[in-house]
Amino acid sequence: MKKLIYFSLSLMIMSCTSVESESAKSTVIKNADSEEITFIIDLAVNADSSEDLNLFAKEITENVINTEDFCLEYGYFVSEDGSFVTLYEKYIDSKSAVMHAQNFMSSPYFERFFNLFSINKFIVTGPASDEFKKFSSDNGFVIDFRSSADGFVR
Repeated sequence: MKKLIYFSLSLMIMSCTSVESESAKSTVIKNADSEEITFIIDLAVNADSSEDLNLFAKEITENVINTEDFCLEYGYFVSEDGSFVTLYEKYIDSKSAVMHAQNFMSSPYFERFFNLFSINKFIVTGPASDEFKKFSSDNGFVIDFRSSADGFVR
């Protein structure tokens, strides 16, 4: 029995050590050291829309994943009651974000998106270029640009 206890304790200590090693590999990246740009978009689902929320979300997600290799991360959260969606997108840089916007605006998803959603808040984090800011403004997007000197963990 003692051997089993010693073995279990040894195994537990070794597993804790490996977890500590993994977290020690994380590095802090300051915004100035990264060109990545992130969108956090709070959307209200339009009650009078004829779109199926789940079908539309699946279609647009597959489109982004399959056609945009400059999209680093893409995901969404649907509220329990289905009335709100938070969209999360991360791009390599501002140029990639503009390419995404151009692709989106010329796609069949653009009109469907605004049939289904109203934008409550559009937040962009990271070093948004002047080109990106101008493109957004010229196309009627009201964006809250934010950057943090604190950085983020990768």
